[in-house]
Parts: sequence; C-alpha cells; structure tokens
Amino acid sequence: AFQNKDQLSMMSGRKTLEINPNHPVVADLLAKVKADKSDKAAVDTAQVLFQTALIESGYELADASALVNRVYRLMSKELGVDPDAPIKEVEVPEGEEEEEAEEEEEKDDDESKDEAEEAKVDGDEKKEEL
Repeated sequence: AFQNKDQLSMMSGRKTLEINPNHPVVADLLAKVKADKSDKAAVDTAQVLFQTALIESGYELADASALVNRVYRLMSKELGVDPDAPIKEVEVPEGEEEEEAEEEEEKDDDESKDEAEEAKVDGDEKKEEL
C-alpha cells in the first residue's frame, strides 16, 4: 500500500489539461491579461478555472480554502460588494421570525400530505392491476 496520497497520484499516470481557446471565458480572460497582467480578478479567474478542472478530473486540492476565498472574491466583485467590508448585523423583528417558522412548518406539513397521497394513489393503481 502507498504511504501517502502523493505516491498514489504519481502512480495513476499523467493527465492532460486541455483548454478551448475559443471558449468565451478563455477569450475574455486572455483579453483581460493582455490589458493588465497584474489584474487580480483575471488571476483569480484563471486559478478558479484551473482548480475546478482539477476537481472535475478527480484530483484533490492541496488548499481548498484558497479556492473558496477566490470564489468569494469573484462573487463579491460580480455583486459589487466589498469583500473586506465589515459584517453588519441584521436584526429581524421577533414577529417576523415566528411567522417564518410557522410558514416553514405549514410547508413541511403540506409536503408530507402530498407524499402520503401519492403513495396512496400508487397503491390503488397496483391493486387495480391485480
């Protein structure tokens, strides 16, 4: 048996990362890098693209938190939110919290009833077949 994952990955063989230069993401990324080689968003996008390709191919990331941080930064930029802004506490009035909890309970009850009715219909159909 192998002592660590590095030995196992070395034995699995080499894999090739293929990049479609005609894909809109790759073309846009190239344009951003040509315009500004130090563009932080372009670097983050390239890293996310590479790391998600690794995950999709079955590899494990050495530092998953780096990928998560990049995704959060890209999402913040897309939403126009400062990722370093202090977190604001949002207070929900007590009446609204109770109403939301009651609505969720009613929704769960309705789903349970629907499932029970479907099971009954399925059982009736099976009886008719016999």
